[in-house]
Amino acid sequence: MFTKELLIWLHVVLASFWVGGMIFLSLVVAPFIRSRPYRNEVFQEVGRRFSLYGTFLTLGLLFLTGIGIAYLVHGGLERRTIKEKLALFVIILVVSLLHDLWAGRKAVGSEFHRRWARNLGIVNLLLSLLMVYMGVRIRLGL
Repeated sequence: MFTKELLIWLHVVLASFWVGGMIFLSLVVAPFIRSRPYRNEVFQEVGRRFSLYGTFLTLGLLFLTGIGIAYLVHGGLERRTIKEKLALFVIILVVSLLHDLWAGRKAVGSEFHRRWARNLGIVNLLLSLLMVYMGVRIRLGL
């Protein structure tokens, strides 16, 4: 059985992987491969791998641990800030799926889709940083 502390710890580790991965991709990977001739293929492969672990596994587990924390620590989903965080999670999930399953897959050979993938990635990172901020506010009782 999960204790509250273990559930919160797992939630923080997963959030760190999700947000940290996006920051790493945008600040380290993207600038490094931007001028390489194999750029599109690398973006596709890195995106595919991060999508598997990030979008599907990590977001799924973040949802489960978040719901668990809402009930075990906060007594349910009644608090307004928890409902807002859950709504933001749904938006992040939609943006992630649009990025991974639509724009990202068509980005090679399509400037239009490449721009959409880039912009959706930026939006997703900003929304995810907001999500972390909301989590801190909830944990502090604000």
